[in-house]
Amino acid sequence: MRRFKIFLVAAAVLLGGHAASAQAEWTAGFGYASVAFNGAECSSFLSTHPMRGFYAGISREFYFSALAGLTFEPGLFYYYQSTKNELATAGQVQSGPKFIKMHYLSLPLNVKYTVEFTPAIRGAFFTGPVINAGLFGTVFENDKIFTNTGLAPMHRLTRVNAQWNIGAAFTIAEAVQLRVSYALGMSRLIPEQEIRSNTFTVGAGFLF
Repeated sequence: MRRFKIFLVAAAVLLGGHAASAQAEWTAGFGYASVAFNGAECSSFLSTHPMRGFYAGISREFYFSALAGLTFEPGLFYYYQSTKNELATAGQVQSGPKFIKMHYLSLPLNVKYTVEFTPAIRGAFFTGPVINAGLFGTVFENDKIFTNTGLAPMHRLTRVNAQWNIGAAFTIAEAVQLRVSYALGMSRLIPEQEIRSNTFTVGAGFLF
């Protein structure tokens, strides 16, 4: 809970603060997201079942007059991910849920470089760390999925973890932005086990 509160305070400061000699631009975005799991202790089920869903949120881009084209773009996004629990349908889990789910907040801290192709079209590349804070999600142990969150030593799929993000964006007519990104797992999704998550996203944003 303490880490989650720190995460929210950091998000508020980054999105609400004002940078000296900078102009700010807001973008409301949403799109498709897919999370894949890997790692030395990742179960065979998780490693072969990516979770798919959507994301939605806002970002704020700071334009620094002294560095043409280079900007800082923090954001705050909600992610929902799910996949069908084939172990339950196959009878391997007695009381398992039909779907495995994850709900979490994501705080990307991207450095972005933009190039103007035409007066109406701009292209950009961005990269930076991403901090994810889990809200709630399915618990599991090895290849078993459970609904009871009070049984130890089971672990939630959503915890505070970090990734490194790379991506590209295209802005059309100063109004619509198309984005694609891939975030590589830097820290363990679960502290006790060597399981990491990689996230692919593609979506759109509206500037205001």
